[in-house]
Amino acid sequence: MQRRYKLVVLLAVALLLVGAVATAQDDGLKLTGWPYEVDVVTENLGRFTEQSGHDAVFLPFPSNEYRDKMVASFVAGTEFDVAYVRDSYLAEWAAAGWIVPISGMEGADELLADLPADIIEQMSYEGEVYGLPYYSGVQTMAYNAAHLEAAGIDAPPATWDEMLTQAQMIKDAGIVEYPILMSLRSGENYLLREWETLTAARGGRLFDDDFNPLFQEEGSAAWQALDWLTQGLEMGVIDPASITDDDPGLLMAAGTTSFMTTTDYALKAMNDPEQSNTAGDIKNALIPGTDEVRSGTWGYVRLYAITGNAPDKEAAWQLVQFLGGKDATGEYYVPKRWALEFGLGFSPAPLYEDEEVRNSLSGWIDPDLLSEQSEYAISRPYRFVPFFSDWEIGSWGPLQAAILGDAEKGDVLSDLADEWNELKEDWGY
Repeated sequence: MQRRYKLVVLLAVALLLVGAVATAQDDGLKLTGWPYEVDVVTENLGRFTEQSGHDAVFLPFPSNEYRDKMVASFVAGTEFDVAYVRDSYLAEWAAAGWIVPISGMEGADELLADLPADIIEQMSYEGEVYGLPYYSGVQTMAYNAAHLEAAGIDAPPATWDEMLTQAQMIKDAGIVEYPILMSLRSGENYLLREWETLTAARGGRLFDDDFNPLFQEEGSAAWQALDWLTQGLEMGVIDPASITDDDPGLLMAAGTTSFMTTTDYALKAMNDPEQSNTAGDIKNALIPGTDEVRSGTWGYVRLYAITGNAPDKEAAWQLVQFLGGKDATGEYYVPKRWALEFGLGFSPAPLYEDEEVRNSLSGWIDPDLLSEQSEYAISRPYRFVPFFSDWEIGSWGPLQAAILGDAEKGDVLSDLADEWNELKEDWGY
């Protein structure tokens, strides 16, 4: 009954969305995504129009609602030509035919030859590549060096236990009330990926290579990660705002946070004097580990994909090439602009040799530490099964309850494992 009700709601929303898109623009290519730097995207599309002759418009959805609104749009027959895609639902959209492969399209092999194998893997489903990178990178740790110095701490924590100890020292010194901020709110970019980070940094994974859940095993790295979060909240060193805050970077920039895990590019804004009160104090460090594990993290890629309903797929492919590859001059114009102006990670190999890009990076992050961090990245193939997105959305509330002590961890993790196994069986995995 609930699924039927949800489908009816999605269809109703879909009709409204498609009508709104059609009203917004009847001609030209339509790009959708989340509303990051809309003005910059619009400027880039203007350059695309000048070079290609194709009009193009950006029609974004709110980030936290993006997946649901896009699914509703796809169900109704979306009028979008190109869409941003996150790894957590690439398989879902590819399996449904909502996005199409770029394999075999003119110029695709040349662009893919400039990309690392792991990036191509994360943009693939059942052997087909479904787009070109928007941005990529790894999860890392940011810390406020001035807070550590004021508390008499010589170096950032090497283990999670050391982080709790250092956080207590910072709190006791009256520097900040809640030194640690974690991303624990519901949403595609928050709780589950934080859990993945904490698990990887303890030498574990959520699933094995055959997509069997591991997190429900008592004493597993994933279980220990949740226990650590509960302990930090009970100690009063993890900020309760972790459960609700949708932009943790703002608190780091304001100087009210000492430690947080974050995407690598976020440190650029944190060290920008025009955006941050703590510019120059925010450093990157390896994500802490344990006495046996040095660190752990995961890599990510966001991509541009052509929708299955795009009426002119050749024109849509030109837009994807411009955004994720080279412009008409043969330059990686858009990826380079994102790297220089906003610090977004990039994938094309030639940009690593670009002197302007290299000089820009060293101004706000330690590239050697960042490079070492990437060596500890784990593979997350379970994210590329079509039922992952549904399972993830259903996990947020129960995981929050387990962290807060409102539900028994064992019961929550067992239930989540059962739900995963049911989906796995339904999909024939």
